[in-house]
Amino acid sequence: MNNYKFLIVITVFLSCQLGFSQTIWQGQYHSNRIILSGDLITDQLDSLKLSIPEYGMNDVKVLTKVKADSVSFDNKMYGYTFKGKFNKEKNGIEGVFNYYTIPNASIVLKKEKEIQPLYFSQHPKKPYSYEVKDFTFFGKNTQLSYGATLTLPQNKKKYPLAILISGTGQHDRNYTYNGREFFTVLADYLARNGIASLRVDDRGRGQTTGDFETATTGDFADDVEEQIAYLKSQKNIDASYVGLIGHSEGGMIVSIVSSRNKDVKFMISLSGVGVSGLEILNLQNTAILKSYNFSDKVVAKQMEMYNEMFKVVYNTKDEESAKPELEVKLKEWMQKQDTLTLKEVQLFDGRDQTFLYRYGKDADRKWYRFNIHYKPEDYLPKITIPVFVANGDKDIQVPAVENSNSFKKFLKTKDLTTKIYPNLNHMYQHCKECTQKESKELDEVFSIEVLCDLSKWIQLHYRKR
Repeated sequence: MNNYKFLIVITVFLSCQLGFSQTIWQGQYHSNRIILSGDLITDQLDSLKLSIPEYGMNDVKVLTKVKADSVSFDNKMYGYTFKGKFNKEKNGIEGVFNYYTIPNASIVLKKEKEIQPLYFSQHPKKPYSYEVKDFTFFGKNTQLSYGATLTLPQNKKKYPLAILISGTGQHDRNYTYNGREFFTVLADYLARNGIASLRVDDRGRGQTTGDFETATTGDFADDVEEQIAYLKSQKNIDASYVGLIGHSEGGMIVSIVSSRNKDVKFMISLSGVGVSGLEILNLQNTAILKSYNFSDKVVAKQMEMYNEMFKVVYNTKDEESAKPELEVKLKEWMQKQDTLTLKEVQLFDGRDQTFLYRYGKDADRKWYRFNIHYKPEDYLPKITIPVFVANGDKDIQVPAVENSNSFKKFLKTKDLTTKIYPNLNHMYQHCKECTQKESKELDEVFSIEVLCDLSKWIQLHYRKR
């Protein structure tokens, strides 16, 4: 083989190698990442793969066509289609993606070296204008290790400091839901307004040890006590004005801790539970059922049955299982209903057994038993520090008026601020339908109006202390 032929062989070989290189093209539509993996050089490709991680769909083969600046791909079996064009820099493809549950989505597939996490415009970008410290610490009373992030205002030795406490469910320290980092956004806004914050992984999540499944809201309150103790023990942290910000169930937690810990200087309840455990179950389930546009009759019947179940659990002793009595009461209730009603409340054709299985598991959890017996009058009358109670008027998980009024009724503080924000859901997003499903489709993470009010309120009380 002469040198000329050798160079041709090498050139062809290198071209083939480049053709098999993998590129990631990633776009996002609300809470869903759309990822195309593969190289876009040849006229027709059937080896490229599409992934939508949030749908659990990974590496689905798509037929892709590239002609000049145009790019299209589809998979008829799954119903994916995309038509778009390269931008001038060739590092992005602007187009329209279609899928059954993602119709006519305008997206930009950006060229990436690796798959990126979900991103929303309110998420802060580096470099930060404040100091962020990630660390772990040990709780002397709980005997648990906690993974935490401390956010400190730049060049300040004195500052108010808020501990951020998440709501129901096991969360990371950023309070991530559907890709949105609720507490990262809150910590960023507070820090840029001179307020420090601490956020911590829940038990059994991230760098925090412990068993989340066997823990109660009371245990989570103990975790917050450990966080306060840690902050007080650190000479390089100003812990002279520490307060608590709790969301949803976190509103119960801040109420418990503020009622007994004298180191807490202020308390903020964001969509916090201010009513009893039985009442919140009734309010919450009624509002959620109505959000599905069930008729008043169906909602009333469903809640009649639910409240029978709630009473059984409430009256069951801690060491006993509620399942046997739940089965008896449900059977008795069903025998009083006609076939149409059973169909409307979805307890027909054996579905009552599915309901019993699912609810029975929750009903026997220590966490559920603690919450169903929660009484705000046990804690709120003992709180005398400044309190800010915030709610969204479109919240269907913690209905605003009833919970806000309960805080007003039981709190003994002389410094109480309450505010119900119009058109905001449980997660402080501006909403239209205001359903649980819609929350995933809203790109807003946290209403600026609420963030502004929180910061101003904390700073005002810090200056007045």
